[in-house]
Amino acid sequence: MARISLEEKFKETGGKRPYVQRLFGRIARIYDPMNRLMSFGLDRYWRARAARYLALGTGETGLDLGAGTADLSIAVIHASGPGTHMIGMDITPEMLDQGRTKLARMGLQDRIELRVGDAEHIDLPENSVDGCCSAFTVRNLTDIRQGFREMLRVVRPGGRVVCLEISHPPGKIFGGLFYLYFYKLAPLFGTLIGKAFEEYNYLPNSLTTFPDAPTLKMMMEEVGWSDVRFYQPSRGIVAIHVGTKAE
Repeated sequence: MARISLEEKFKETGGKRPYVQRLFGRIARIYDPMNRLMSFGLDRYWRARAARYLALGTGETGLDLGAGTADLSIAVIHASGPGTHMIGMDITPEMLDQGRTKLARMGLQDRIELRVGDAEHIDLPENSVDGCCSAFTVRNLTDIRQGFREMLRVVRPGGRVVCLEISHPPGKIFGGLFYLYFYKLAPLFGTLIGKAFEEYNYLPNSLTTFPDAPTLKMMMEEVGWSDVRFYQPSRGIVAIHVGTKAE
């Protein structure tokens, strides 16, 4: 799908945000198994690593934006001390419903609160959480800088932000193989298994105009995040950006 086609679809639904909301609502039931399949199970490792970078302490509260079915929130709880809590926000109620079912099954419903919320307009006071994280969310935002500004506003001084995203792998050979898989085979899997060609065609194409890791680092610094670093596990298939709010 060409970029102009995506833009036309955004216009048809009133903008990128409602388009993304409806799209994820349609695939909520198959989202978790498709993640495992399409990443060959690596998505769990990536989330566990991102959770360790967030480094919440005993009794602290973290915010997971674009929480979806709560996998990153769960990883943070498992990586953190006792008494840690998470607030998970997402614009798609269907994804959150899947997450609540999962949390009840795991006995984590008292430690992770899921609520409808927008990463570009976070309904929390300034300096109200100890850290903020997201997984595969930022490239779906309408305004990436606005999202990082909001994260900076709600995180306390000294707190961290951790952003896990699909990235642009370096190198012609591996990068070429990645793009063949991500752009051609992933939509095919979505069609064959989930009958969701449009949804799994959007996901890779959302990467087309998404900044590479150095550019995203620069954008985070521009809005005020300090000591921004990024890590590229799995040969750069994903990037994990970590920033700190100045004291």
